[in-house]
Amino acid sequence: MDLVILRAPEIAPALRALREVVASNGRVTPAERRFLEVVAELHATTTNVDALASIAPVEVARVITEPHTRKRVVQLAMIASMVEGEVTAAGAASVKALARALDVDEAGLKVLEEIVGNHRLLTRFDMMRRLMGRIGRRAYEDDGFAGVRKIIAGFAGVGEDPEVAWKYKSLGLLPAGTLGRVFWEHCTSRKFSFPGEKGAIPERLVFHDFGHVLAGYDTNPEGEIQQGAFQAGFIREDGFAFLMFVVIQFHLGVKITPVAEAETGLFDVAKVLRAAQRGAACKVDLIDRWNPFDVVHLPLEEVRQRYAIPPL
Repeated sequence: MDLVILRAPEIAPALRALREVVASNGRVTPAERRFLEVVAELHATTTNVDALASIAPVEVARVITEPHTRKRVVQLAMIASMVEGEVTAAGAASVKALARALDVDEAGLKVLEEIVGNHRLLTRFDMMRRLMGRIGRRAYEDDGFAGVRKIIAGFAGVGEDPEVAWKYKSLGLLPAGTLGRVFWEHCTSRKFSFPGEKGAIPERLVFHDFGHVLAGYDTNPEGEIQQGAFQAGFIREDGFAFLMFVVIQFHLGVKITPVAEAETGLFDVAKVLRAAQRGAACKVDLIDRWNPFDVVHLPLEEVRQRYAIPPL
């Protein structure tokens, strides 16, 4: 999911549209102002937020015509509506009006309405269905129902597999500095279970922890929201769902995943958006049948360079 998608003539109208969303409640906060500035910076320009004139959604539609760009503008507007840690009815309505004018069908619009209505269970259900849909589909395509059962068993804390566990534990035998050894150190120092052990994440989700190692983000809540954004960046098919998820989980305080507690107020605009762009620069979609054992023997820095991951 690349955030740098606007052509030069589209930048100002897009920023004006985003300002309409954040100003829908009558003011623009410092965090919202910073959001607009960072979007401009990612496109190698600057903006004077106070000088951004009002713009109607139909005007935006006249300038931004490419479907993919339109969808990304709507998705940015959705994230903009969350910057202050809550989604207001006015903000959600502003995003919906923009989506209607741009003829964008984005499933997250329904989630925005659920958040406004404080329907947390529905929010969790719809986000988990979207997040796990692709992973579950891949598991079924590769291994049939047995693959799906392994994911469910992993989340349920059952389904131990000593052979799988040893495959990951043995990474501690690799030379220091290799991706596999650093991954082993990452898990061991935090007392994380390895895939195949009781209480571990399913093996199909191990890309997340390898992603922590590759990106360099910590596993505390501040690190998790950045790691989730990095993950959203490298995922080529609906990476936006992961960005939306981490903002909801670690900024709005709505618990989505069962493996982490919900947090509030952790959306550092510059860090999170730049983490997403670092992920977008990565040449490999780690969720798309990526096999870490192809590269665990290589030095971590070499893998980062091979995947074109920008420095932290």
